[in-house]
Amino acid sequence: MARRKLDRDQLGMYCWFFSVVTVLSLAGVVSWLSLTPKNPGFRISDARFPDSKNHSVHLNGSVPNDSIIFDLEISNPNKRMGIYYSGINLALYRAAGGVVGTNSIPAFYQGYRNTTLFQILIHASQEFWQATNVGKIDFKVRVETAVKFRIIKWKTKLHQISYEQQFINVNISLNRTVSGGNYAETKLENTSKVRVGG
Repeated sequence: MARRKLDRDQLGMYCWFFSVVTVLSLAGVVSWLSLTPKNPGFRISDARFPDSKNHSVHLNGSVPNDSIIFDLEISNPNKRMGIYYSGINLALYRAAGGVVGTNSIPAFYQGYRNTTLFQILIHASQEFWQATNVGKIDFKVRVETAVKFRIIKWKTKLHQISYEQQFINVNISLNRTVSGGNYAETKLENTSKVRVGG
């Protein structure tokens, strides 16, 4: 009788221990998921050309020089994590391949749930403008950066991110006016994994 009571006590203790471990494990998983950083969002919301009077004009405006202004929106979707950017590099490509212009943004910090807009001027080479003589042109912009996430008092390890946005059927005439065109699908790549507390 005493042995049976002992067995029941041991079984009750095992059940209690298993319940505690299960609850702690679930709590750990939820905490880990809530602390897993989400990549920043990149989007080129506008492409336009400098204008001597208005400094910039939107599509269907004249183009007095060889530069293009891109509006780059960078958003941080994380609720409690800031992002340190080590600098952002932009490159303009012809659809057939080959870089025809570059520019960069210096390092900066972005708070959580924040969207930052940069106006970036890229000087396009003559190779790019010569290709427009045939009428419609396809090109793409590639964004590359390395980021660290700030989680409470610590930072993650640095990891690389690259993003691409294509512009299709953009018509640039001989007098450098722009019309038509649309955005193609975008691509986001990560070359290293994010590790919390690294």
